Amino acid sequence: MSYKKCLEISGAEVLVFDNFGSYQGDWWAKVNYHNQTGWVHGSFGSCSGCDAFEAEFWDVEHCEDEENYEGCHDYCDLKDGCSKCDEIKLKLIEFGKGYLDGGLYTQEQAEKIASEDLEWDMEAQEMVNFIKLNKL
Repeated sequence: MSYKKCLEISGAEVLVFDNFGSYQGDWWAKVNYHNQTGWVHGSFGSCSGCDAFEAEFWDVEHCEDEENYEGCHDYCDLKDGCSKCDEIKLKLIEFGKGYLDGGLYTQEQAEKIASEDLEWDMEAQEMVNFIKLNKL
């Protein structure tokens, strides 16, 4: 499961998405959400102690139906009518909306945020380039 999938499950159309960094870093997505196009930004880490998604979903109980377990385990193929899958889906939607409902960044805001750490972040220029390449 990824941050991208959470955004999609939460009702956003993800137009472009990319991660910057290897085991920890930032992610950026250009989305359509509620008839508005803009940028969404977050960060990720390498473990449940430093990654918001991992921390939120690390101990979620998965579907016990052997046929459905694979889908529930990776959150990619949640089964309709499965109570555990329905619980997971609601939690994923709430998590994704946490990034979406705060408002989308404009092109200018996204470029400014991505540029803030150019002096020390080796991935910052790549983020700025990605955002400029995929203008709103």
